[in-house]
Amino acid sequence: MKQRKPEKILTICGTVLFVIGSGLVFLFGTVITNTDFETFLNQSMQQSPAQNIPEQEFQMFFEQAQSINYGMHTGLMLLIAAVGVIALLRRTGDIMSGIFLLAGTGLTVLIFWWLLLPFLPALLYFIAGLMFLLRKPKTV
Repeated sequence: MKQRKPEKILTICGTVLFVIGSGLVFLFGTVITNTDFETFLNQSMQQSPAQNIPEQEFQMFFEQAQSINYGMHTGLMLLIAAVGVIALLRRTGDIMSGIFLLAGTGLTVLIFWWLLLPFLPALLYFIAGLMFLLRKPKTV
């Protein structure tokens, strides 16, 4: 029987971090697209005009932040977490598990190149994928 504990631990940690990250993205998207939050920010900007941020630049940033499809990003992060679960649950084929994890890393880099949040779980997937492909397992 092959022992792959380090790879499994890295994959589990990456999957958990992807799930937590998708929850944070969903929460941020829910808050930023809420109209009550927008009126609260506008009132705060009017009450304290001594801020260094010009109002026009703030409005442009806020409109750009609202235009992002946070539901899609949440779903994609959960899909990449599912790729990690599939790689983890494979009974045979360590090479396929490594390929799945490296594919999950590649998808993360391609889709979320602008977002820093999934960097750590993608790094964990990358390390685990390389370990699955390059390391010889100990047999018991």
